[in-house]
Amino acid sequence: MEVDSDIDDKLSEIASFPNQRDRTTSYLDLLKSLLSSKPSPTPLIAYGRHFILSSSMATVVGRRVLGAFVAALCAGSGMDKVESLTSSDVEEGAGDEEHWERLGKAAFEGEKGAEIRKEVVDGVLSDGARGGWCDEQVTALRHLQSYLLQLEEDWVGAARVLMQIPLEGGSRLISDEEKLRVYMKIVRLCLESGESGLAQNYFSRASLLIHTTKDKETQLAYKLSQARIFDYSARFNEAAQRYHELSFDGAIDEDDRMHMLKAAVTTSILAPAGPQRSRTLASLNRDDRVITSLPAHLPTMLKKMLLEYIVRAEEVKEFEAGLEEHQRATVEGGGTVLERAVREHNVGACGKVYDNVSFDALGTILDLDSDAAEATARRMIEQGRLRAWIDQPLHLLYFESRSTHDTDAEAQGTAGGLGVEREEKDVEPVSWTERWDDRIRATSMQVEAIASTIQSRGLIAV
Repeated sequence: MEVDSDIDDKLSEIASFPNQRDRTTSYLDLLKSLLSSKPSPTPLIAYGRHFILSSSMATVVGRRVLGAFVAALCAGSGMDKVESLTSSDVEEGAGDEEHWERLGKAAFEGEKGAEIRKEVVDGVLSDGARGGWCDEQVTALRHLQSYLLQLEEDWVGAARVLMQIPLEGGSRLISDEEKLRVYMKIVRLCLESGESGLAQNYFSRASLLIHTTKDKETQLAYKLSQARIFDYSARFNEAAQRYHELSFDGAIDEDDRMHMLKAAVTTSILAPAGPQRSRTLASLNRDDRVITSLPAHLPTMLKKMLLEYIVRAEEVKEFEAGLEEHQRATVEGGGTVLERAVREHNVGACGKVYDNVSFDALGTILDLDSDAAEATARRMIEQGRLRAWIDQPLHLLYFESRSTHDTDAEAQGTAGGLGVEREEKDVEPVSWTERWDDRIRATSMQVEAIASTIQSRGLIAV
């Protein structure tokens, strides 16, 4: 039977049959002949597009025949069955599903079988493919196309194929579980390719549906994706906490848990210096697995960060060798994320050694000039991550006594015990100089308020 030369004529002839049963039988016989002979992409593409592009196809005929076509294409690909393609689309009047799977496996096995399968799927879904009455079958083909792209490690392409699946407002009712699975696949693929912005977009959609599932695998994928998004977004404190939580989950393979524990240690070290990071470092330091299961330089670096010892350049270099690409990103003010984290840590570590330090000496420790060292210390003071104050005329950084500050419980949040509340301001996205000026202005206003309170209480004579 010559099918390559006149496939369009045969399809048109069958479409003109008045009886739906005759049309169904003839379409399936033609599909069987295409699969039984040595398959060629061109007639199979024409066959699939004949249904997908049709706006007048009888649904009862089209869904059954296209269901058999999709089942044959998916057979032997290695992809799990897609739930959106129900078995009734193949079984009712189209023959046994296993029959089409056997034909599909036989047709696409061999040296070039996988290549032909991909060419057919790409051709059927090329520009102009629309769903409508065959949304379920098109969805199954898009899942297959995405899977085949993943085998080629084209993560972005695989994600974009899944994005074309109509999950809202289509012709079929889609469960929240299915939507969630598709969203999480897209998130995973985007993260694999480093497209953290797209991943965040679809993760937000998944967040609205995660409460609808009790599937353990989906819940774990959600938590891991959340940790990775925090990681990519440089929210290292949150990432370290999520990674550490996942490293205890017995449902995850032991090697994967150790990988997450390593990620937890790495992100905790990259996190900005401050009380929150100190708590995370302390939690990881109490985990015996950090010492027994991770490379020696990681627990060493972790302990130095926790105990606020000054970190040396050679230790930074060894740690930096294990960072991922996004963790080497440059930050405001110059330098990488790691360089900023270590510099800020070393500023805090100086507070355990010195009562005060000149900015020239601090710059030597941080491998910065004195102005950059002052800017680093000023930023940490502004953000409440360093208890210190700056004497600008003398170019000195004075560290506050922690024990005195911590035990003065009554003075917390007030100024001089007079009930003037200390206002914690969010850091605005402006230059450090503008932020510093703004803080000075706010402090001056507080001083005036305190003076007014003292005067109103008659504590001093006017």
